[in-house]
Amino acid sequence: MRQYLSLVCLLGSIVACSGSASPGDDGENDPPASAGTASTGAAGMPTATGGAATGGAATGGAATGGAATGTAGASSTAGSNATSGGSNGSAGTATGSGSGGKPSGTAGASTAGAGGGPAKGTMPTFKFPTPVGADQKLSATKDVTDFDGKGARFIGTGDLGGTGQDEGQGPLFSIKAGGSLKNVILGAPAADGVHCEGSCTIDNVWWEDVGEDAITLLGNSASNVYRISNSGARKAADKVIQHNGGGTLYVKNFLVESFGKLYRSCGNCSTQNQRKSEFDTIVANGSGEIAGVNATYKDSAKFTNIFAATGMKICERYNANNTGAEPTSAGVGADGTYCIYSASDIFWH
Repeated sequence: MRQYLSLVCLLGSIVACSGSASPGDDGENDPPASAGTASTGAAGMPTATGGAATGGAATGGAATGGAATGTAGASSTAGSNATSGGSNGSAGTATGSGSGGKPSGTAGASTAGAGGGPAKGTMPTFKFPTPVGADQKLSATKDVTDFDGKGARFIGTGDLGGTGQDEGQGPLFSIKAGGSLKNVILGAPAADGVHCEGSCTIDNVWWEDVGEDAITLLGNSASNVYRISNSGARKAADKVIQHNGGGTLYVKNFLVESFGKLYRSCGNCSTQNQRKSEFDTIVANGSGEIAGVNATYKDSAKFTNIFAATGMKICERYNANNTGAEPTSAGVGADGTYCIYSASDIFWH
């Protein structure tokens, strides 16, 4: 079971974990710590406890097999620790360093799946984090390529001060194709949240009160890849993730509360695409729907380790169009083609 504890490092203010380490990416010139010894990190953006983050080295070694000995970890002001499972060998060790550091090392996929995580069917305890420092106000969309918010809360003002469902609101952040956004809290008002202009990576980003949508995926290339992980959203009257572009979306380790739909493939955009999506380790609290996909355009949505409130819809298929007309339902539930999951993938609570 040790390889599954890595999720807590991803999402919490944990000093050390078991399991081989994954590459760190945030620090510079940090003095190395001894193997398996944790150092105290600077206050950062916790994702599990909501408190000040602590960092340092992770104790190495995977439960079911090893990885190469880790190298010095880079520090992170966000204070999140990432680990992944080892593969097929003797237990390895990781050495790390830095404040709020991410231990690094060479690690393979664990026997339970790449990146480790909790045992299937064990509901993780995700929590919204506490903001770091003073709120940052945005009166105009912030265009970014690779942006680290360092745990701060951002709120809209002026033209971005809307909290409703009006279409056409601007986003607080617009991410250039191939870019990333991490360690950010979006407060209220949040207007239209975050836009990805093409492929993007969203990590440790939290929407406290979704406005129009939390995140909109743009760019019509079928090769687009969007990754959202270690994040969460709540108070979404309608959609959290709006997929207007093409390509494939991966959502992993996500908390959603009080919402309409976690994901919707656009049902009536003037330019339509085939869209694919995969959802892994989702905690959904509310009465909404996890995903809506378009059978018309051969969309697909795959679900693994979903913790859903009783009575919630997991996946609904729609008859979509490109005329702007309201799409109609084509059925609810798994069908193996458009909505892909089995009863063993869903855990009701």
